[in-house]
Amino acid sequence: MKVILQDAKQITCILPRGKGSFIEEGLINDFGIRNANFYHARGVNRLSSMVGLGAQQEKDVLEVAVESDRAEMVFDYIFHRGELDTPHHGIMFMSALPKLAVMQLPEMDDLTD
Repeated sequence: MKVILQDAKQITCILPRGKGSFIEEGLINDFGIRNANFYHARGVNRLSSMVGLGAQQEKDVLEVAVESDRAEMVFDYIFHRGELDTPHHGIMFMSALPKLAVMQLPEMDDLTD
């Protein structure tokens, strides 16, 4: 595996709370992608000024960096698995990464030597 990729993409997705771990599990099982990160954030929708500050919602933010040749396939996978074609189920975008350092944990056998 290459240590530094010269051409990669970053996929960022803002989802309803609880969807991030579901998508991350799918990325691991279906693509072998283990470098996805997700974290929680709080946001308000554009109608919150009418409803009041109590309308804040917790969101999952999922970020994954992939090789450019797999980026469209992974993007489509996240879109469908996260049901982003349903209104109010989130938003996602993809941006270019000029360089990506690939980090990998050592195998357990390497640690025992």
